[in-house]
Amino acid sequence: MAEEIKETEITETRPEAPAEKTYSEADYTALQDQLSEANKTIQSFKDMDIDGIKKSADEWKQKAEALEQAQKERDYSDQLDRFVASQNMKNAIYAAHLKGLLKEAELKFDKDGSLIGGADIVQKLKDSCPDAFADDRPKPEFVTGTPGNTAKTADDAAIRRIMGLK
Repeated sequence: MAEEIKETEITETRPEAPAEKTYSEADYTALQDQLSEANKTIQSFKDMDIDGIKKSADEWKQKAEALEQAQKERDYSDQLDRFVASQNMKNAIYAAHLKGLLKEAELKFDKDGSLIGGADIVQKLKDSCPDAFADDRPKPEFVTGTPGNTAKTADDAAIRRIMGLK
């Protein structure tokens, strides 16, 4: 009876063999094509130069950062130019000197576009070199004469005699 139990247990624990699948020629060709395409894709991944791609990505990142920095510097320079132009300098040499002083001080612009501390540097330059700035006061207008009656009358001659003029 022990032998019968062992045979029963053995037959119950054996898995059944899967039924064999049969493929048509079209299925076989399709599977073969998929396999060859997968092998090509795997080979293309193996052929990739990962280090080269990473290096190239790093180079492009550095170029982008350099361009971004150059853009910021150009924007800052343009803002300085507008600030210097608003100071009413006499000529371009004084304007370039003022811009150089402002760059050297590394002043920043606030959100409104005002140069923080720029007025102090301008005032120092006005004190040390007052002729660098054009006069802000309006110039008086001189006229050569006034239009009117220039004909001489007898009354004019009488007034001239009274005043002692000829």
